[in-house]
Amino acid sequence: MKKKSDGQCAFLNLRLLIAFLVFLSGVGLAMFTDARPKSAKPASNVAQRQTITAGAQRPDQSFWAQTNGPQGGDGIALATNSSGHVFVGTQGGGIFRSTDNGENWTGVNNGLTATNVRALAINAVSSHIFAGTFSGVFRSTDNGDSWVAINNGLEFPSVISLAINSSGYIFAGTFEGGGVYVRPTMATTGR
Repeated sequence: MKKKSDGQCAFLNLRLLIAFLVFLSGVGLAMFTDARPKSAKPASNVAQRQTITAGAQRPDQSFWAQTNGPQGGDGIALATNSSGHVFVGTQGGGIFRSTDNGENWTGVNNGLTATNVRALAINAVSSHIFAGTFSGVFRSTDNGDSWVAINNGLEFPSVISLAINSSGYIFAGTFEGGGVYVRPTMATTGR
C-alpha cells in the first residue's frame, strides 16, 4: 500500500519538472531572439540603440540623449529652477547641479549630511531648493551651494517625495508608514 506522502512527493516533483521546462523554454526563446541576424531584427530596435553623445550632437525630437553625467550615483530626482539650472538627487552621490543643460555637473553637497536623495522640489517664488532624504529634509537658499536640515516635527525622516503648492506649503511623503507632513516653505524659524 502506498503512503499518502509518496503521492504528494510525486505530485510536487512533477510540478517542479514542469516549472523547470517552462523556464528552459523561456531561456531558449530569449537566446533565439538575440541570435537572429541583425537584418531580421525590427528596425525599431536598431533605432533605439542609436547612441548620441551629448557634447557632439543635440537630440532631435525622436531620441533621448545621455548627458555628460553626473558621475556618483543613480539619478533619482530631478528639478529645475527659474534660471534653467538642473538639479539631480542621486542614490549615494548627493546632489549635482548643471548650469549648461547637462554638459557639466558639479556636486553641491555642502551641509548635506545624507547622500541618498530621493526627492527634490523648488519653490518658484523664493527659489529655495528642498531635498528629501532618508535623514529628513534639507533646504538650500543659495542655489544649492549650501544645505541646512529642516526636520522639526518630522517624526518619520525617511522622505521619498516632495511637492510645493501654490500657497507656499511643502509636503513631504514619508516611507515606513509615516504618511505626509506639511510646513510653510518660507519658515524663518530654522530647523
